[in-house]
Amino acid sequence: MTLLAANMVFFKNSSGIFADSAIRKALVQGANVPNIVKNLDYQTRQVREPILIGQVAYDKSLVQVGHDLNAAKSALDAAGWTMNSKGIRSKADKTLSFTLTAPNTSEYHAVASQLNQQWKKLGVDMETEFLEASDFQNALAYHSYEAILYGISIGHDPDVFVYWDSSQADIRSANRLNLSEYKNATADASLEAGRTRLDPTLRTIKYKPFLQEWQKDNPALGLYQPRLLYLTNGRVSGLTEAPINNATDRFINVHNWQIREAKVTN
Repeated sequence: MTLLAANMVFFKNSSGIFADSAIRKALVQGANVPNIVKNLDYQTRQVREPILIGQVAYDKSLVQVGHDLNAAKSALDAAGWTMNSKGIRSKADKTLSFTLTAPNTSEYHAVASQLNQQWKKLGVDMETEFLEASDFQNALAYHSYEAILYGISIGHDPDVFVYWDSSQADIRSANRLNLSEYKNATADASLEAGRTRLDPTLRTIKYKPFLQEWQKDNPALGLYQPRLLYLTNGRVSGLTEAPINNATDRFINVHNWQIREAKVTN
């Protein structure tokens, strides 16, 4: 069952190389997301913007930039990042390098490995740091990373304020779920306006400036919607697949499940 969630690479926009939007865009262009999704152990949808396909305000004209390795290379060249003899780019004695932090699971290992291979073609030197659950949660809470590979829960209502509003990047924020530490005044105003409207058409209009800024700024790389693998002991009739928000939602139509069928005679 597909989760109403988004796995992404969140670039820490507030510091280091990711303070430069040109580098963020080049990394997004250099990532072959369709190929990553194809190599997963399950079929799912790509995540191409901060709102999921089919949700209120999703706009197919405002998806993140697509895979274009040559364009990404040209952009880095134009920004002054030159390739050395080892195939790594540098500028003013600074190497184009960073560490990607991720949970220590087989799926994240596979995704990170593919990203590493893809970005190496750009001349990027990426290290990976895989953390066990407790250490990863600490890194997440304190934002002690340069870039982080992780998933966020979006739910049926695409109110993504906590993930992208500037206030949620502040160390004083209760949850600090703006993992990219993305700050954009236009996006903030749009997020505020969109979440306070009930009419879907009006919400779509109000969220558009946020989606436009997100597309332009590339604060993160959208990857895919994760799935929940639910195993049953034998055949279960009436167990239909639908997007779910969390693991317990798999029981939403449990009243329709049947584990035994028999012919009944009077």
